[in-house]
Amino acid sequence: MKTIELHITLQPQVLDTQGQALNRAVHDLGYNQVNDIRVGKLLYFTVDEATDEAVHNIVNTLSEKLFANTVIEEYSYKVVEDDEKENA
Repeated sequence: MKTIELHITLQPQVLDTQGQALNRAVHDLGYNQVNDIRVGKLLYFTVDEATDEAVHNIVNTLSEKLFANTVIEEYSYKVVEDDEKENA
């Protein structure tokens, strides 16, 4: 069984209104050195498959059909070890 960490973010050319709002709030708190905030989603799930290719196919299919809106979002994933997930 493999644990997947899936990152979904808006494509760079898409306006990130949540990120802009956070950027303004951070500046209002006096942290002007923090900029370019982008908001995304992070999903963790397990896949019970024997091969990396099967895991890759499942993750890509679910990401493109369910988890991400590929018109405006992009995604990437990695297989994480149990101790990596606990530290995240």
